[in-house]
Amino acid sequence: MTGRRTKSNSVTAAVQGFTGALNGVDVPQGVELRSDAERVIWGQFTRARAREDWRDMDLLLLAKVVRMEADLREYRDRLDVEGITLVNQRGTDVVNPMISIIDTIERRQLAVIRSMSLNQTASDPRTLNAKPVVDDTIGNDGLIAMPK
Repeated sequence: MTGRRTKSNSVTAAVQGFTGALNGVDVPQGVELRSDAERVIWGQFTRARAREDWRDMDLLLLAKVVRMEADLREYRDRLDVEGITLVNQRGTDVVNPMISIIDTIERRQLAVIRSMSLNQTASDPRTLNAKPVVDDTIGNDGLIAMPK
């Protein structure tokens, strides 16, 4: 039977997972990563799923997540240097505007991650309940699946 998914706890799935982790997932056509840092982040995020589970649309969204993560790391480094507060032209301490920028990007990034279900694990009941269960048991008349 073709088109059936391998059970996630099978030996075949384990071999496929290790192979996918070694080979990595290619960046989709039309997407360019800006730096080596983004390539590292790409590898970190793509290991969240088996290679064959990535759809083209997911990879396009993931490229956005990777770009946001790279920007966040750069902005956090800048915030560490500048500090949480800055002194304005009047000599008053004010909150560093970088905090607001980081917060906005983190919210956008988390929204995309949630929409892709990247934060769900195999033990998460929401993930387990979302997977279709295929029952190959066929009743005596060949039309109705009988309970086990």
